[in-house]
Amino acid sequence: MSAKTSPMHLTTRGRRAVRLLRTALCALAIIGGTLFFSAQTFTAEAVAGDEVVGVAADAVVVGEGESLWTVASNLGLDRDTRDVVADIVELNHLSSPVVHPGQSLDVPQR
Repeated sequence: MSAKTSPMHLTTRGRRAVRLLRTALCALAIIGGTLFFSAQTFTAEAVAGDEVVGVAADAVVVGEGESLWTVASNLGLDRDTRDVVADIVELNHLSSPVVHPGQSLDVPQR
């Protein structure tokens, strides 16, 4: 004896639930993508003495074999690389100029 299988049929309520779930997932993906891309550029606060200074900043992830000097020189800013390194250290409140692959850094905006 073989059991004959029939295709599954959704009720009206089931179709509505599937449609609602699909809409919610699409909305979540759109909102998540928007938040991800909007978080890439922001304003960081640097502390200069007792004064807080707003600085336009971007987020950069340190690659394998990169140093803080490499990150600063790859930004393409028209400034001395030593000054850019000092700004990155200050923006990220680093106690030393040592960085690790995968580390996210706030850097002065290009």
